[in-house]
Amino acid sequence: MSELTLQTKSLSQTHLPLETVRLEVLEGEARGASALLTSGTLIAGGSSRADFVIRDATVSARHASFELMRGAVRVRDLQSRNGTFFLGARVDGAVVPLGSRLSLGRAVIALVPVAEQHRSEASRWHGLVADSAVMRSLLWRLERLAPSDVTVVIRGPSGVGKEAVARALHLGGPRAKAPFEVFDAAGVNAELLESELFGHVKGAFTGANAARAGLLERVDHGTLLLDNVEQLAPELQPRLLRFLEARTVQRVGGGAPRTVDVRVLATAQQPLEDAVEQGRLRADLYYRLAGVVLDVPSLQQRRDDIPGLCALFLAEAGAKLELTASTLAALQAHPWPGQARELRHAVERAVAFGRFEQTPETKAASPSPSDAGLIEARGKVAQAFEADVLRALLVRHRWNVAAVAREARIARSHLYTLIQRYGLTRPD
Repeated sequence: MSELTLQTKSLSQTHLPLETVRLEVLEGEARGASALLTSGTLIAGGSSRADFVIRDATVSARHASFELMRGAVRVRDLQSRNGTFFLGARVDGAVVPLGSRLSLGRAVIALVPVAEQHRSEASRWHGLVADSAVMRSLLWRLERLAPSDVTVVIRGPSGVGKEAVARALHLGGPRAKAPFEVFDAAGVNAELLESELFGHVKGAFTGANAARAGLLERVDHGTLLLDNVEQLAPELQPRLLRFLEARTVQRVGGGAPRTVDVRVLATAQQPLEDAVEQGRLRADLYYRLAGVVLDVPSLQQRRDDIPGLCALFLAEAGAKLELTASTLAALQAHPWPGQARELRHAVERAVAFGRFEQTPETKAASPSPSDAGLIEARGKVAQAFEADVLRALLVRHRWNVAAVAREARIARSHLYTLIQRYGLTRPD
């Protein structure tokens, strides 16, 4: 593969101070080796004279240098034998966001911010609960990112609270009084998604009976969250890249470009480097999006936050309940594979039924032949009811999928699945 020199835009104007970064070998002969980058430049290589010694036959004696920046690390290849790779491309130099991975020969290195050295003084911040040390560390970074316009990728498993983190970033910054909108990149129709994002002129396609502004125009001076960005349709990626570079919008079907002022945030369930290497996401779009990468800790990592989260969810449900110590202990002991979303649903069930009901983790026993017909009939009735309710919600919210998902309290990606399952179509 030919050598490339990759560069991101400078993060020096953001409010992030320099952070200690841990370089950790994830794969290769030296797996488990690590070193701290606290300031200046660190040399990594197989020589015992290197600052970070990586005992791997594919790593040169002086393989690469790492220089600490604000929210990133500048990596330079030192004319190594087997090269330095980022996003699957061999590089001479690259500015790599914290949280990313790169390869020195066959040694895969992670750049992990050691945020534990910095913790926020706040335990509540714009809807976020931070009684645990790991959330206090995340809040410390959020407080410094909020005043800036740097693009941020927020990573974590489904249900962990990525949208809540994005909304807190919006509310904690100067755009708080402007709109905050969510665009689900996991939609089912690229043409409709393009119209939703960029808008369209009258007659741009069948059913476009009037001109319509897209989300980017409607959220002017506010914040747009690209949810599930790793699933963004390939057809949309060049247009999104042009917007991020020029901050202008042209509606589908033509018309004059419009300049808009929008801060862009993104969420992903997996590292975006994987999507780039698999060809699902453009490398140049990754660079524009990943100004800073944040990892939201799982609920298992932040069990101290569970009592505060329960109190928050109870308040949002309009319930004036106080959980006993034994109940809270049981909730903190539960593994919560569905993350904060599962906890929220458990609280809502408790409000409805007057007690907590543990989500079954194993499949129920198979029904007897005599019960099978009744169960099947009940299932069909339930599906018909679900389709009717979903259709009514879509009509009420004029097919604003984000609004429907919020009212129904389900993930937007699941909502698109239901729309497809029941064959629901938007009227012209």
